[in-house]
Amino acid sequence: MAFTFVAFCYILALILSAFLIFFVIYHIIAFDELKTDYKNPIDQCNSLNPVSIYQFPKVPNELRFLN
Repeated sequence: MAFTFVAFCYILALILSAFLIFFVIYHIIAFDELKTDYKNPIDQCNSLNPVSIYQFPKVPNELRFLN
């Protein structure tokens, strides 16, 4: 069983997607910290919940293209 080009592209896309998800979360938190001064984690999550809850309905719609 050979390691095909399709398998390589799939693994590369998986790693790149994980990196981009981490990168987006990092930047959302960084921009939120620019907006406000230091807050404890609970207050920070309360201010970020409207952003993340708004994006949840988009996730299943985007994941259907993986099949």
